[in-house]
Amino acid sequence: MDNKNTKTPVKNNAKMLDMSLFLRAGINPSTGLPLKQEELFAYKDAIRNELGVLDRQDAIKRYKWENLPNGLTGELIERILYYRGQGAFFYMKTDGNFYFLPYALVGSVDVYGRFKTITPLQFAGPSQDEKEKAWITGLERKPVYSLPYDIDAETFENSCVLLRDYTNGIGENITPRYTLQNGVLDLMSECFPLARTSLIANCGVKGMRVPDEDCQRQVELASKIMYNNAMSGKPFVPMVGATDFQDFNNTTALKGEEYLLYMQALDNLRLSFYGIKNGGLFQKKSHMLESEQDMNSVNCLPAYTDGLDIRQDFCDKVNAIWGLGISCERNDELFQEAEMLEDDEDQDQEGQDDETEEGDEENV
Repeated sequence: MDNKNTKTPVKNNAKMLDMSLFLRAGINPSTGLPLKQEELFAYKDAIRNELGVLDRQDAIKRYKWENLPNGLTGELIERILYYRGQGAFFYMKTDGNFYFLPYALVGSVDVYGRFKTITPLQFAGPSQDEKEKAWITGLERKPVYSLPYDIDAETFENSCVLLRDYTNGIGENITPRYTLQNGVLDLMSECFPLARTSLIANCGVKGMRVPDEDCQRQVELASKIMYNNAMSGKPFVPMVGATDFQDFNNTTALKGEEYLLYMQALDNLRLSFYGIKNGGLFQKKSHMLESEQDMNSVNCLPAYTDGLDIRQDFCDKVNAIWGLGISCERNDELFQEAEMLEDDEDQDQEGQDDETEEGDEENV
């Protein structure tokens, strides 16, 4: 009998690992990171998520929309602009409703590089694929770039008006705010963990070199006794033996307030991108004149008016074609709140200045 074609059985070396061994060693089996290190990264990620929510709220509440057709809200339009950067407003004859959706180019562009024809895309958050499928296959609309004088049935049913969050550059597509703000938000999310680390480094904890594990347990016990005595008001702690202390901090850590000032400057920079009034970069209001504060506020206006002008021009074109009467105006509540906060800060500063002057007069 020929045994040349007989296959040798392959030994299966697969086995189930005991995950408890990794946990006892202080390692997360799913990530491979030490548990304490993973906890520190969780602080940054949690703060980053909160900052992302705050940034989205600031972006959506900048402007106030009125008289939108049924099914559309100002929040929905601003959400699409925040996550996709641009959208198209059009009419569907089949159901008699108006829509505002992201879009993609169909065909070619004109001499200015503007899209001649677009197809609407389904909105489901940030773009994950550059080649997204059309919302409805074969659905196309022709953008209107100037105010029309005569409205015919073709324009009413098959045209659209494009809206961008801010003025585009050379190309027709722009990067959404959701992507642009990531850098600043990542830096801001690092500030609180760094400030916490700085506070821990300056709290008096020092490293102690010990010869073996037995001494390590004695040092940990002594540390707990010191903490309990501090919390119970006992000023003396008995120590047996002589062990040298070794400081592992080679550099002087920054104060926690310096990290918070750094974060405040980043937050002001983030708000300036939206054109929202802020205190400027690395400038304390207590050392600023009123004219200097107004100058910083004026510097933010171009970014805000850029978005407002684009939205108002969009409303004019939509109203000229479909006669809806929609409008987009400045959100006065946002600016009134900022002005009220500034007035309160100015009054507090005036009170501090008066107290300082009175103290100087008494000293004289």
